[in-house]
Amino acid sequence: MKKHPLLLLLFCCTLFFSACSDDDDATPSKEDMLMNKRWQITALEVALPIIGSQDLYEDFEDCEKDNFIEFRANGVVTVDEGATKCDDSNPQQYPGTWTLEGDVLTIKGAGSSFGLPVNDLKLTITQLSGNSLEGEFSQSISGYEIDGTVTLKTM
Repeated sequence: MKKHPLLLLLFCCTLFFSACSDDDDATPSKEDMLMNKRWQITALEVALPIIGSQDLYEDFEDCEKDNFIEFRANGVVTVDEGATKCDDSNPQQYPGTWTLEGDVLTIKGAGSSFGLPVNDLKLTITQLSGNSLEGEFSQSISGYEIDGTVTLKTM
């Protein structure tokens, strides 16, 4: 009878150590969380000189709200006009590039077609998950410093 508690303890220890594996808890990289998904802007706020804080997303037309951006391998980014285009003569997609260094996401060549205030933009990522991205930016436009935040969600 004394052997049963010892066997039970040995069995429990075996289960405990075999169930805990470092491989099970692998967290995806920031690049993996960004890539091969369709991201849409859901909020865009800027602080403008004299005017103050303004919600630019509120001023988006419906044809702009369905636009999305895809971060692809090798630094390729594509902005897509979505299901509705504001101007039928515009191309369906705009190419650009992206890089990620630490928490700084740089988008070049496609930012303004996505609804961002400039074509080339550096975002400091403040929150990133598999389906949500929040970032802050500071950009000089026409000699004025504009600070803002943007939120994107996956479709």
